[in-house]
Amino acid sequence: MGSIKMGIGLGLWHHGMPDAATLLEYIDKAEAWGIDSVWLSDHLMGPRPEVAVMPMMAAIAARTQRLKFGPSVMMLPLRHPITVAKEIATLDFLAPGRVIMAVGLGADEHEAAAFNVPLKQRGPVTDEGIAILRKLWAEPDISHHGKYYQFEHVTITPRPAKKIDIWVGGRSDAALRRVARLADGWFASFVTPQEFAEGQAKIATFAVAYGREDEEIEAGSILFCHVDADGQKARRDFAAFFAGNARRPPELMLERSAVGTPEECREVIQRYVEHGLTKYALWPACPPQQLLQQLAYYAQDIAPYFEQRDVPLATPQRIGHGGSLLE
Repeated sequence: MGSIKMGIGLGLWHHGMPDAATLLEYIDKAEAWGIDSVWLSDHLMGPRPEVAVMPMMAAIAARTQRLKFGPSVMMLPLRHPITVAKEIATLDFLAPGRVIMAVGLGADEHEAAAFNVPLKQRGPVTDEGIAILRKLWAEPDISHHGKYYQFEHVTITPRPAKKIDIWVGGRSDAALRRVARLADGWFASFVTPQEFAEGQAKIATFAVAYGREDEEIEAGSILFCHVDADGQKARRDFAAFFAGNARRPPELMLERSAVGTPEECREVIQRYVEHGLTKYALWPACPPQQLLQQLAYYAQDIAPYFEQRDVPLATPQRIGHGGSLLE
């Protein structure tokens, strides 16, 4: 098995957002403990607290030297691609080679309506936006005359020194066709191993139709995760995290998540790996006070089993009885 990169999620706070100090400690420990990347949930509005992705990524760039970061996924049709291109290029200038771009339509129809983006236009707007990003990052003096965007003689400087990969989220056939046609990778979210395999098969089929059968299209997935030495306790805590969530009920999420003892969680991830997964992001399904404890489990008991590391890294704090972290 090759090296499978492990990322972590930041956002989707179902039981309150951690304070700023805890969020920054989460980032610092991810850097120290060898986590590959951090992925930020993107919401521009709503009653549930979320940080804005661009300033949070700037903070990550400033605090770290190795950690990769990106949105998961950025709602591209709600933003002008020239602005996105400039901001992402600036982040790449601050943290060369560490920005990972993942885009999608967004799942909240209310947000699209607030930004006056018709639901049925989100797909083609995203397609056009991806094309614009690639052109603005690659060459100076770009003019574009599309259906949704028109501009003359635009130059973004500084431009990325190396190509920034663009991953695409979603699992509808339209999203999978977008992956096959335009993307460097597919970033699935909250799918079962079987659904991940079916998505991979569809992408491979669609890629042939678009003449990309010989190109490498990577595949990753987001998994909610809750780890505990007591597997039954992990499942109880996980169910409590999603209790009362109509959109993500516990029974639906359990089969799309890694929950239980470290060994049980590794077995779940392995089932995705067998279907071609090369990158995964564990999203802590826990209240704020357990965030760092979960990260310690991920770094110590999960990531080393999948990722080959070339340099020694700090050892996570051992997890003591009662859920406390021991120095």
